[in-house]
Amino acid sequence: MSKRKASILDNSIVHGTIVFAIDTDCASSILPYIFRDQVDEEFKQIRDIIKQGIRNKEKYCKCDVSDKAHNMYEMRFRRNGRNDRIYCQEVSRSGVRYIIMCELYEGKKTQDIPKKIKSRIETMGGYEYEIK
Repeated sequence: MSKRKASILDNSIVHGTIVFAIDTDCASSILPYIFRDQVDEEFKQIRDIIKQGIRNKEKYCKCDVSDKAHNMYEMRFRRNGRNDRIYCQEVSRSGVRYIIMCELYEGKKTQDIPKKIKSRIETMGGYEYEIK
């Protein structure tokens, strides 16, 4: 399996080093979403929570779907009637915590994770990234 590419969007040194990156294959759907009116403020809030090392399961939490997805997390966007997710892979390398935004899922309808999405999360959990 070839490595996927991720581009660095932001990095922070607060409690160690945290780097936000985006999967280059999915950037064309994720970037316009996070820069939308009202979504951009929520994204900044989620990013700040992560940078400060605050645990907030309402905004960012682990995807407990299976062992295949042990490194997968989700950013939760819920303002203004939305129930959207950006699925992220977390990787640690040399003391640096990389949060790689892998895929956008808009319009989550139920509390449960549908089989199709669970399968996608497991696939994303298996990705290996070259981060630039």
